[in-house]
Order: sequence, then structure tokens, then C-alpha cells
Amino acid sequence: MSQNSEKLTDRGLSALLAALDERERELRGLVAERRSALDEQGLAADPAGDDADRAFGRVRSAIENDLLDLHLRELARIDAARARAADGRYGMCEDCGEPIPPGRLQANPTALRCAACQGRREKLYAAAP
Repeated sequence: MSQNSEKLTDRGLSALLAALDERERELRGLVAERRSALDEQGLAADPAGDDADRAFGRVRSAIENDLLDLHLRELARIDAARARAADGRYGMCEDCGEPIPPGRLQANPTALRCAACQGRREKLYAAAP
């Protein structure tokens, strides 16, 4: 259980939700860029290219797809954070139920756990096969 007694203020919550809004706008722009890059790669495929060109195209597509997936997962975490805020659970550790320190939420506004519980979770899953 967390020993931290800091709680998120209404002003702090508003600031974090505004930061989530800004990050969402940024991510939506990045998603559009990634999708555009993937579309351009499909159009620019040169049938006369050699094996190295095709290999480079596959690697570039894989990177664009991975970046797109990363951005979409972050958008899902933002939606989940907003849902927690709407039902009053935002800023509360999912594991111990204690408040997540405001500094941690400022660093990671979509955090589900306090640092202690997150550390325990990472150790547990790092040890799992």
C-alpha cells in the first residue's frame, strides 16, 4: 500500500485532462501522418525495384505500422483515463486504491498505478516466462 497522502486537486485534475486533450490532438495528427506514409509507400512501390528496394519497403512499412499501433494504443489509454475521471477513479491506484501522486500523473497522465505498485507489477511480469 502506498504511503503517499498527496491527492489530486480539482485544478490539478483539470490541468491533467487538458494535457490529455493536447496529447490526443498531437497523436491524432501523428496517426494521420503514419497512415499517409503507409498509403504513399503503397503507391510508390516500384515493380522494377530490386530485392534490396523491396526489403527496404517492407522494413519501412513495418516501422510505420508499429508507430501507428503505438499511437493507437496511447489513444486508447487516454480514453481509459477519461473514463476513470468521469467515474471518479482517476488518480487512484488500481492495485492498492491509494492516490497516485500528482507528480507521477504529471509525468504519465494515463498511469493506472502508483510507482510502488507499478514496480511490483513490473518485477512480477518480468520474472514470468
